[in-house]
This record gives sequence, C-alpha cells and structure tokens, in this order.
Amino acid sequence: MPLGRLLNINQVLAGIRPAPAAQPIKLPGGIVVPAPVTPAVVVAPPAAPPAAAPPVAAPAPAVRVAPPFIPGAVRVNPAILRAQPAIVAQLEGRTLRPRLNDLRPDLFPIKTGGGFGRGESQHPISPTQTPDDRCLYESPNNPQQRYWLPRYRLRNANGRYEINVAEGQNGLWAVSLGLETYPAPEIADAARTAQMLEVTRSASVTYRVPGTAIEQRLPAGEVQKDATGCVVMLQLSLADRDGLLRAFMSNDAQCKLVLSRGFTVAVPLPAGTSPDVPKRQLMMVKGQMQLARAPLESAQLMSRAAVVDASMVAKPAVTLDPGITAKMTASMAPMRAVGVKPPVSRIPISTIKARRFDGTPIIVQPEPMPDDVPPPPAPETRYEISNQVQDWAVALFFEPQLHPYLYPAGSATGPQASRWVVHALRYPAGSGRSHAYFQDLNDPARIFYLPDAFKLARRSEAPHAPSLVFQVDQGDNAEQVMVDLTCEVRPVTDGERLLAARRELADKVPASAANPNREFELRLLRAKSSLQMAVLRNGAVRSETVAATIDWDNGFTVNERFEFKDFQDVFGVLMAASNSNLLQGSVVVTTGINENVMVPVKLNFADMEGELFQSIETPDPQTGAVAVKLLNATESKLRITQLPTWITRGEGLVVGRIEGLDLSQPVEVEPEQSLQFTVQPTDTLSGNAPADAIFNTASVRSIPDGEAILKYTLDDTIDQETFRAVTVMTAPEVLENIATGSSGGPILNIIVEFRGNRRVVLGEANQSVDIDVPVPLMDILLRKDSEGFYEYRQTVVFKSGQKSPTTPWRRDDAGVLFVTAV
Repeated sequence: MPLGRLLNINQVLAGIRPAPAAQPIKLPGGIVVPAPVTPAVVVAPPAAPPAAAPPVAAPAPAVRVAPPFIPGAVRVNPAILRAQPAIVAQLEGRTLRPRLNDLRPDLFPIKTGGGFGRGESQHPISPTQTPDDRCLYESPNNPQQRYWLPRYRLRNANGRYEINVAEGQNGLWAVSLGLETYPAPEIADAARTAQMLEVTRSASVTYRVPGTAIEQRLPAGEVQKDATGCVVMLQLSLADRDGLLRAFMSNDAQCKLVLSRGFTVAVPLPAGTSPDVPKRQLMMVKGQMQLARAPLESAQLMSRAAVVDASMVAKPAVTLDPGITAKMTASMAPMRAVGVKPPVSRIPISTIKARRFDGTPIIVQPEPMPDDVPPPPAPETRYEISNQVQDWAVALFFEPQLHPYLYPAGSATGPQASRWVVHALRYPAGSGRSHAYFQDLNDPARIFYLPDAFKLARRSEAPHAPSLVFQVDQGDNAEQVMVDLTCEVRPVTDGERLLAARRELADKVPASAANPNREFELRLLRAKSSLQMAVLRNGAVRSETVAATIDWDNGFTVNERFEFKDFQDVFGVLMAASNSNLLQGSVVVTTGINENVMVPVKLNFADMEGELFQSIETPDPQTGAVAVKLLNATESKLRITQLPTWITRGEGLVVGRIEGLDLSQPVEVEPEQSLQFTVQPTDTLSGNAPADAIFNTASVRSIPDGEAILKYTLDDTIDQETFRAVTVMTAPEVLENIATGSSGGPILNIIVEFRGNRRVVLGEANQSVDIDVPVPLMDILLRKDSEGFYEYRQTVVFKSGQKSPTTPWRRDDAGVLFVTAV
C-alpha cells in the first residue's frame, strides 16, 4: 500500500476522511507525481438524505495532478455518536476550499514542476492567474471554443419566485429554490457564442440571528441541475424552517443563498527569469541588511546597445572613400581583438561634408536611423492546474404582502427575540484556557464553539512547507526596498477539547419528548469578526486592525508589507520557539450577546496547521489492530511528545494503545524518515469496515529548519547564499617562523582556502588581503550579532620547499582573520 495522508481526530471533526494515495503516475520526461487522493466524507444522518458528493474534476493524466477539493455540506454520522460520543462536531454547510498554493501556484518560489504547455492541458485555459466569472476561458486546442463561469439568480415566473416550502417526511420540511444561470455583464455579449463552464455545486442559506451578530447556516442537502440552471433542496426541522422564514421577512437578517461553484482550469505561470541573469543577494553592510541591486536592467540595456551597434556597423550611415574605409577597418582591428566595441553615434546628421584626397568636396546625405531592435520572441506560456471554489450570493428578502405564497399557514410571522447563554469551560479542566460555548435557548440542542486558534498553514502538497512567501520589491533606490509577506492562516480545533466539552455540557440540554436522551450538536460558530495583529510600522511594533476576510471554515490570508531592513526581525520571529509580540494577534469575535471573544492568531514555523505525515496503515481483520508507518512529510524535523490514538471501524471509536514506539521521551523524526508501530484496540470494535487508526497530532511540533524553509518561502530571484568582506592578514614574525620553533624554517606563503572555491595567498609582499567569502543567507537572518559564519583551512609553504599538511576546516565569523603558522 502506498503512502497516504494521516487521518487525525481534527480531520474527522472536519468531516474529512483521507483515503490512501493511489499509485504514482509517471509523466513524460521522467516526472513522477502522486495520483489523486479522493477524500471520503462521513455520511449524513438517515433522517436527512445525504448530500451527494460533488464529483471532483479529474486532473489531466498526462500532465500533473491537481489536489482534490471537497465542496459541500459535511455531517457526522449520528450512529457514531450513539455508539461512542467521540465524533462530536456537526459542521453545517461547510465548504472546504483549496489551499493558497493550489489557488495561486505562481505565488510560491518552489513549485511542483515547470508547468505544461497549452496543448497538454485537459482543462480550459484561463486568461489570468486569478480566474473568476468575468473571464472567458478557452479550449486548450481550439481558441475559438470559449467558456464562461455562470452566475445565478432566482427564477421568476409571472411575478412569483420559484421557491416552495412544503412538509416532507419524518417531520422535516422541504424548501426548494429554483435558480437560473446568466453571465457576468462584462462578458455578456461574448457569452452568447460560448458554452457554460461545467462546475460542481454546493449551497447553503445563511442569515443573521435577530439581535446578534451570529450567522446561522443551513446546508443544502442536494443541488439538482436542470435545463435552465439548478434547484437547491434543503430539508429542515420545524424550528429551522421558522427561523428561515423569519429571515426571509427581515432585511436586517441579511439572508442569502450562497452557491459554491467548484471548477478546474489551467492558469498561466509567470515567465521564468533567464538563467543568465544573476540572482540578487542579501548582505550585511556595517551591520545593516542590504539588497544588491538587480543587474537585469543594465544587462538588458547592454544587450540592446550591442544589437543596435551591430546593426549600425552592418549598415553604415556614411559612404566613404574605399581608402578611408580600409584605414578605419585597420584601426578597429585591435579593438575587436580585445572585445572592445568601436564608438557608435546615433546623433542624426542632415549633411556630412568631406573631401577626397584630391581636395574635391563631397556631400553625403544621411540614411534613416535604424528602428529599435525588436525584442526577442516571448517564450511559450506555461500553465498550472488551479482548483477553484468561488461563491455566488443571492439575496433572499421577500415582503409577506408581496410574496404570501412563500409562507405556509401557521408559520411565524415576525421576528423572534433571541435568547442565548454562554458557557465558559476550561480546558484542561481547572487550569487551562477558558473557552466559550454559545447555546441557543430557542433550540437548546445546538451549542456552538469557536476554534482554539488560527495558525500559519502548511501547503497541500508534500513536502508540506509553510504556506508563506516573501517577495522583494526592489524599488528605485536602496532606501525603498520593501518586502511583501503573504501567508495563509487556518483555524485549528483540538478534538479532545470538544470531547471534554461534550461531557461537561450534557446537563445543559433539557430533556423533552422529542429529545429524551438530551442529545445535542456542537456546531462551529460564525459571527462578525476582525483581525488585530502586532505589525511593524515605522520601525515600531504596533497592534492594528489588519485587512482580512475571516472565513471560519477555511481561515484567511495575511498580506503584510515592511521595510527590507526589518526582514531579519520578521524571519527571526517566525523561527523563534518562544512567542513574540510581533506577528501575533487575535481574531476579535463580536457576537452581540456578550463581550467580544478573542481567538488567538499564531504565526510561527514551529507550530503550524496542516498535514505532517504520510502514512501506510495495514489493519488486521481479526484483532482490529493496525500496523502503521508514519513518514515525516514536512521540510523540518518533527518532535513527538505524545500521540493520542483511537481505532474505528466506522461505528464508533475505541482508545488505541501504541506498541513498538516508546514515547516516554520525545521522539524526533527527520524529513523523509519514518516510524513504524502497531496500534492495538483497548476495547471491542463494532462495525464491518476495515479498522482505521485515528491520531491527535496537536502535540507534534516542528523544529524549524531555517535553510529549508527559506528555500520554499523566499522570492526565487534572491540567492540563498551571499558574500561578506573579510580581511585576511598575517605578520612578519609569523613568516619568519621563529617563535614556533618549527623545523620548516622561514615561511614563503600561507595559503588560506574558503569554502566556495575562494582563496588568498599571504607572503612577504602581501601580508594583508581583502576577500569576499561566501556565507549562507541563513546566518545573516538568524544571527543579528554576526555578518555570517564562514569556513576556511590553510596550508603553509616554507622557503625550504617543504609544505605542512592542510589543516581541517575551521569556522569563524570575524571580519579580520589573523592566520599563523599553526
């Protein structure tokens, strides 16, 4: 069985069940990529027909595989809840979106490949790197065949919207909304001759609870495609139906249908930098970090001047006597021999006066100036697969007097006062942080929670490097160099914290005829929120509101810009094991029912959200034990202090016991290294599915490898190595070699070699030499008090002809290196 993604408790809470990866696909040119992994989802409860899993667009088998995405509602099987109250979250209407590296593959310095040609694509071609419904997409092999991404609006016939509310089975109410498609106005004319792009659809209805800033979300059980658009189907309890109808009546509720459109297109990659253009270098100058100017513009100007010069030499503007031409040619020969171009003037002359050798004048009319040399042909555009999930909202506000057909007899006719209670529970109990849980007293079987934190995300593909990139804006001068930090931040919820909360909140739900067992749902709270972060402003750290759209299901993107001289501080904070004020903050949640609640935001390479391992699981069908192989699928070393484990066969969880892995002391796993052990069930397993091991990886931490991280995050126009000036010197007494008493006698030369193929030779004539030595860029970023460490070794050559053995490599960071004979 090949490596797959590790299934952990937090993924189960999110409704994700990663299946093992399929066999790798070998592409032309020897490139091997993993086959698509199709995540399974936990099935919906029998009372409501499960949402059909929208098909994921198949990636091109001959190109490269796009990571999958899962639009749609995800719910937890209540049979699992009854068997063992371990899977406790019901995430209504959740839309799982692709990660930033899937949406913007061009943004990151290291990609999974160099893209593919247009003709190799199995998906429509996007004209931009950020596709949306205002774009016209083209067939890869037929540019005349174009596609448009649909927008949606309610169907209206004879003044009546196609919305139906009717009582269904099992006490549920069926609500259907008919939608028609239409193109964006910007492309409406062109769309008449184009086809509609195929999309996968999922939907939910959202509205704001009266008197609060809390958002309720009702998932669509099904989205059925028809001839003119689609029909969104919801199945609701009576309480949900009444809440929705009240939201229909109130403009303040901001009720809307959110339809998520999933599609896959090929997006253009930016043109690659010529390999002949040197990369820019970061360096320390007098204790300040500076950026060497990019030689690109000067190189282009010199190249263009050379072409122009050549064209003018080939086509001289002046016709001269053959004798003069011969003399000029002879005079230019030495210049050509040493590679010096003869001076060429492009100043136009209306008339050139000259005389022949016999003294007779000649007048030569100038020829037209040569046109600018055309630029070289643009390289072929390369493409990358991009999975997209984009929302389109349809407002749902219907005045009862104008649309009475929407409201069944006996339905609520006005807003209902909201009644909420907030429970504060500590986790771990008695000593940990206090977490807020919000209970809707109008429907007490629903209790809402917030994530533990928002953390810096990892990328979707292995190695799961940080989803962060530094891009350097060179500016017009050295003082204007800026750095743009772009990173993805995602919510993290500790599954064990929710398990504990479920036990403590059980007595908060009143028993009733409809709910004699006091069952309740834990749902993710969505509410009005803003991002407060400590950022650099004018050299000082200040807490400010940062522009970000908070998506409680998927997180948000942070875009921060700072001066280049602060790059060292920012990278150091991200690498630090201890928390710093810089780049830390909170999502401030405004519910309208109590004081604002803060959810921490942590940007740190040691503690990130996302996949850490790939796994192979081999279940024993008799005992239910699972043999596990975990591979570190990140860029840095991982430290495991504990690994809580469960086993399931699809109908509940039992605690697992790890055998063959001693965690009495922390275990460290290098990148691409693996651990093997067995998980034994501690109780009887129910269900018929193959046994599955589930882990809580919340206690696994990364030991950041700065050099590896920098390779994945730094603008790829910046060199990973830089240079620093070092003065290498010795003294006459050293060269006389008297004090050491060495048998070699006086020294002729001391040869000092530096790693990176640099060397100096010291002797009587040159006892001090300045040299630029290579140092890793990481040394500059991580050591403020040093301009970078270098390594050197030396060989002593005596005047007698003897030579001492070369010393081992030595390490130093001094700006003045004094060498002796030993």
